Amino acid sequence: MKTVRSSINKNIKMILVIAAVTAVALGGLLLLISGNNERDQVPTDPTESGEATEQATEQETTQAQETEEERGISDEARELFSAKVDSISDSAAVAKLLETIDLKTKVANYMVELQTKESPKSVNIRLHKTVAEADKNTFDRMVQGYALQILALINDAQQVQWTYTLIPQQGEPADVTIYLNQQQAAQLMGSDVKRYGADEKTLDALLKLQKGSE
Repeated sequence: MKTVRSSINKNIKMILVIAAVTAVALGGLLLLISGNNERDQVPTDPTESGEATEQATEQETTQAQETEEERGISDEARELFSAKVDSISDSAAVAKLLETIDLKTKVANYMVELQTKESPKSVNIRLHKTVAEADKNTFDRMVQGYALQILALINDAQQVQWTYTLIPQQGEPADVTIYLNQQQAAQLMGSDVKRYGADEKTLDALLKLQKGSE
């Protein structure tokens, strides 16, 4: 009987030892898992997070404003600006600009002579057009509008002049030549005409201003 009790007591002690060891092992494992979780957690600064959010919001607002401005620019302004000329000496580029303005359709057939060596550097346009004296002022104002665009879009152009045939109320038809230089253009616009060729937005402003005065 004593032997049986002794055997039972030994078995109980062994079970208790195994349980204790298991508990310690489980405790160590839980500590290890907890430590790994803490290492995975990166501390954050709420101030930095707030600043980043504000910067992102400002950037989105700026992009939205730029998109809205781009939508407001006319196709005509975009097309004209794409034909901007760096130097009046580039005859092919000047010809392309005049074609883009579409002088042939809007005014008349024409020939162009570029004065590039002497000052003022000038775009001289011979219009195959006959104008009655009663219509002269209206015609000149129309061509003047295109002359402003030419001055704005040819970086070093200082003057635009146009020649056509005038039919007076009395007398024989005769050629007349009108010119617009950079100083006169500044007086008309209230600022340097070249600024209207700086980008699509300012060029579009010029076009809208001209259409509003028609």
